[in-house]
Amino acid sequence: MHPEDRINVEEANNEFYRALESGKLELMESVWAHEEWVKCVHPGWGLITGWQRVKDSWARIFESGQKMRASPTEVTVRELGDLAWVTCTENITVFSEENFDTAQAAATNLFLKRDERWLMIHHHASAIPMIVSEDATDTIQ
Repeated sequence: MHPEDRINVEEANNEFYRALESGKLELMESVWAHEEWVKCVHPGWGLITGWQRVKDSWARIFESGQKMRASPTEVTVRELGDLAWVTCTENITVFSEENFDTAQAAATNLFLKRDERWLMIHHHASAIPMIVSEDATDTIQ
């Protein structure tokens, strides 16, 4: 992989997570290819096919009004011509007025290079089960 392509794919992946954190549909729209064959799987959801349905799914998520932090770790980038894929662990914190929840998901993000720009064509995130010991409490010590 050409070093510049790797940097550009990583930046496209980071743009996706900034769009996710922003809660703004127009930012999410800017990182995706608008094709009838793009696909998305949110944690706990089924496969969504087609840009309009993918866009609608993001609108539903953003309409909740929850604030979110999402940072990718364990990022691996691969590229083959005009196709690139990123695997990573998503570290997600969702904030509400009363509390916050944290979760992790294993994600695969596929990108297609168009006009020197990497656009997302597939996002698949699956929740990673959190194992909590039986003696864990909510008490901060």
